[in-house]
Amino acid sequence: MGVDQHATPLTVRESLTAGVGDRLIPYLMEHQGASEGVFLSTCNRVEIYGCSKQRGPRMMESLFRAMPPNLRQSWREARGLYLHEGISCWRHLAEVATGLRSMVIGENEILRQVRLAYACAGEVGGANRGMHALFQSGLRAARAARAAAGFGRGDASVGRLAAEALQEVMQGKASRPLLLLGSGHTARSFALVEHKRCARPIWISSRSEDRARLLANEVEGEVVPWVRWSNAVEASSVVVSALAGGELPWSVEPCSSGPELMIDLGVPRTMTAVRKSFPEALWVDLEELSSKTEIRPEALGSIHRAEEVLRAHEILFALGKKREPSRTQVWSG
Repeated sequence: MGVDQHATPLTVRESLTAGVGDRLIPYLMEHQGASEGVFLSTCNRVEIYGCSKQRGPRMMESLFRAMPPNLRQSWREARGLYLHEGISCWRHLAEVATGLRSMVIGENEILRQVRLAYACAGEVGGANRGMHALFQSGLRAARAARAAAGFGRGDASVGRLAAEALQEVMQGKASRPLLLLGSGHTARSFALVEHKRCARPIWISSRSEDRARLLANEVEGEVVPWVRWSNAVEASSVVVSALAGGELPWSVEPCSSGPELMIDLGVPRTMTAVRKSFPEALWVDLEELSSKTEIRPEALGSIHRAEEVLRAHEILFALGKKREPSRTQVWSG
């Protein structure tokens, strides 16, 4: 059960992730919403995978009742909520992990995010026989599909998309430094594209100073210690947040000078409080970015190859087999 960027606004997706972290699955199991479970939250989606004796609307109602009170109503009223059961659930997971349902088709980070969600569920007791079978098969299929499609060879990422949006908005006009908050995969993708396209100085601030330093070395940037990131905001022409963890602490009064553009790639967003101090700055978040994405004609062949591989793996999963499909099976499935 879940929502994604195709039908559910960012504000709603934020409300479904508020304060849950790794605690949601144990809570659902303790309150008999599911016997097993995996919680997946990315830039594009918020999803719960689980095992239940209930079906359809009864299963969803049982899950709602088992949720913490602060989340229950948000999930009940979520626009664009979808439900997949049985083999449809496997198919959805495999397509998500392959990157076929992402804002950027074939994005590079999604496979790691699904693996991490599965691993976290195992650490809190949420993954047993049912989730092991589902995720091990789905991830195996996704790896094969991505290889067949050629996903992962280029930079298909939200970070690259954000860098393209920056170029479109600013058109190289800003000369003051760009402040990048974060040093993970999305931040790195953004920084590499920006470094190649623009001579603007790049400042990097991250909770992990070691990772910030490594990224700064790659893009000839400068590290801003995390304790001083807020001081660097006003001196920057562009501020980009690729952080997780929700709202950044901020209490500065509105300013007449400061960044011309702010890009927030977090779910939940991290700079809504910062934004209030700079009312003249342009604003881009994931909802804005999603409106700029489209499937290019040259990607259709890759999508078709990935889908063919997934269909062959789907047949094996339905039959309860663990072996890899042969090349003949892939294309005749």
